[in-house]
Amino acid sequence: AGAMPSDLLGVRVEEERDALLKSPPRRRPAPEPTPPSPETHPDRTSPAGADYPAPTSDPTTTTTTNEATDDDPSTSPAPPEEPASPRPADVPAAPAAVPDHVGRATAYDELEASARGGLDPASIEAAASKYSIDERTAHATPLPYDVPNGVRLLCTGIEGPDGGDVLRDALADVCDTVIEALPTGWVTHRNPPRSYHTTVFHTGHPSDPRPPKDPYDLAFEVREATQLVGHTPRIPVIVDRVVMASSGVLLALLTHPDGGESPTDDLRLRCRDRWPGAPARQATYVMHVSLCRVLRTTPECDERDWSEVLGRVREASNAVKGKTATLTTVWHVQERTQMTCGDVEAGCVVKRLVLGKDLK
Repeated sequence: AGAMPSDLLGVRVEEERDALLKSPPRRRPAPEPTPPSPETHPDRTSPAGADYPAPTSDPTTTTTTNEATDDDPSTSPAPPEEPASPRPADVPAAPAAVPDHVGRATAYDELEASARGGLDPASIEAAASKYSIDERTAHATPLPYDVPNGVRLLCTGIEGPDGGDVLRDALADVCDTVIEALPTGWVTHRNPPRSYHTTVFHTGHPSDPRPPKDPYDLAFEVREATQLVGHTPRIPVIVDRVVMASSGVLLALLTHPDGGESPTDDLRLRCRDRWPGAPARQATYVMHVSLCRVLRTTPECDERDWSEVLGRVREASNAVKGKTATLTTVWHVQERTQMTCGDVEAGCVVKRLVLGKDLK
C-alpha cells in the first residue's frame, strides 16, 4: 500500500463536522491485471460536522465557511483532476490509495497528538463564527446556513437497542467530565446526545452547498439513499479512544471491533459511485462522533493546566474504551443550522433508514 498522507482527514467543525481534514483524491483499487480506474474518491473533509484547515490530522478543523458534516468548513475547493491519459505498457500502475480501515489507526494517532501543544486559535475563531454567543450567559446558539437546505448528508446514528443507546449515554457522560475539567470562563457548545452520529457522505457540504432543484430531486436522493443503506449490513463498532483535537472538538473515535474493514467504508465508496458529482470534500479514514466544541479559550491556561485537561480526557477515554455496539440506522439529514447535524429540535429534517433490510 502507498504511504499514508500526513494530512489525514476532515471532520467538520459542527461536530464532526461531524469536524475533519484534507487528503488527495482516492481511487478504488482495480483487480489485477486491470490498471486502476480513473474514478476519484475525493478529499476528506473535516466529524462532529466541517473541514479543518490547520492541524495535519485534525478532523475537526474548520474553515471560514462551514464544516462538513459535523463541522466542516473547507478552506479551498479541491483542485480538478486532470483527464486520464493512456498509460504506456512499460509504465507500472500507480499504487492504490491507502484503504480507510488501513489508515484509520494512523489518523487517530495524529488526531490525539494534534492538541498536545494546545488548541489552534484560528480553528477556534472559525468555529465561534458559526455561533451567536450571549455575552451575559456564555450560551452559544448555532447560526443558520446562508444557502437553505444546501447541506445534506448520510450519517450513522449512535442509537438503538444493540448497544447504541448505552454507548450514546456513556459518551454523553464523557463529554460532561471533560467540560468540567476545562478552565473556568471557557465557552463551549455541547452537541445534544440525541444528535450523536458518525458521518458517512455529504450530498451537500457546508463548503459546497447543493440545494435540491425541487422536491422531486430531494425525494429521489432519499430513495437512492434508502436503497444504498438497505443493502449495507448493520455496523459493529468499538470505541478506540476519545481525544481532544487541536481544533477544540472533543471526538469519540470508533473502529471495527476486529480492526478490519467497516461497512461504513464500503458504503462511502458506493455513495461516491452513486453520486459522482457530489462535493469533493468527504469524510475518510475516521469514524468519529463529535461530542462538544470549544469556542472561546479566555482566560488562557498555561502548559501545566492544559496537561491536566488532557489527563482528564485520557481518564474519560479509558472509561469508554472498548465499549461496543451494533448500529442499525443511517440518517438522511437536511441540516438547516450550522453544527447541528441530527438535531431535530434545532431544525434538522432526519429520515431514519434501516441498515440491511434488503439483504437476504
